[in-house]
Amino acid sequence: MSANVLCVDGLTPLLAVVGKMRLNNTGAVLVKEKNPNTGIVTIAGIFTERDFLSMINIGDYAKLGTVQIRDVMTRGIKSVDSMNTYSQVVELMQKHNIRHMPVVENNMIIGIVSLRNLLHHYYDNFENLLKETVASLASAVEKRDPYTAGHQQRVAQLAVAIAEAMDLDKKRIPGLSMASIIHDVGKLYVPAELLTKPGKLSDAEMNLMKEHAQKGYEILKGINFPWPVADIVVQHHERLDGTGYPERLHKDEILLEAKILAVADTVEAMASHRPYRAALGIEAALGAITQGKNVSYDPVVVDCCCSLFNKNKFKFTFD
Repeated sequence: MSANVLCVDGLTPLLAVVGKMRLNNTGAVLVKEKNPNTGIVTIAGIFTERDFLSMINIGDYAKLGTVQIRDVMTRGIKSVDSMNTYSQVVELMQKHNIRHMPVVENNMIIGIVSLRNLLHHYYDNFENLLKETVASLASAVEKRDPYTAGHQQRVAQLAVAIAEAMDLDKKRIPGLSMASIIHDVGKLYVPAELLTKPGKLSDAEMNLMKEHAQKGYEILKGINFPWPVADIVVQHHERLDGTGYPERLHKDEILLEAKILAVADTVEAMASHRPYRAALGIEAALGAITQGKNVSYDPVVVDCCCSLFNKNKFKFTFD
């Protein structure tokens, strides 16, 4: 709800009202009129940006400079009580085909609620729910595999830094971040003894470990993310030359976010301690992705990643 309630007199010229709406960054104004018989001033209607656009769409330009707001406002406005729930307000808006409604408390108008307000509310709640879900899944993975505690968070930090350096569309970055934070969620299906085995895995054990990418997809595919999170996760071990898994995808068959995640995952894994080896360090990690440039890893992603470290624009923080 917006508490910035703009109210104008019914005799105010239309263009003056539109100017006030723009100045106050509001999509609706209430219109007051005085009853000629009683002298009582009441709210007689509402004028919205939708009303103004309707006038423009029908080409009614002649009226714009002469008409008063009372002649084009919507009369018989509907209001909601401040105690109404969001779902009740949505139901009323749908029923009456309106996008703005005054909010009343103790017979006083205290604000205006718009469809835009409701969309922001639901989006914020949905995004928070997704973040909580992702955090819970990430925590579950790291509890089973203490050697990689913090791995997914560090990978996400690097992946986002690479994406920003590449000028990736900002709308895509939250999806990359979420996918990175839970890219190993499929390891929930991998036996714990394999995750912490100090020696080299056998071929059979490695094949079992590789299933985590597909298992991650199966876990995530039913969650209605606004980004292709499940696809990013299942593709993060694919390689440009088709030697990756699980689908052996090539080049443009792989999502750009998955290409970024693949590089960030490789660099962090090599720079960190593992149960089967000590940390190899950043230089070795950057050397490995550089060697795999154009073969396993996207060249632009590799260059951006190396540049971040070489120019001291990014550094891992290990607990």
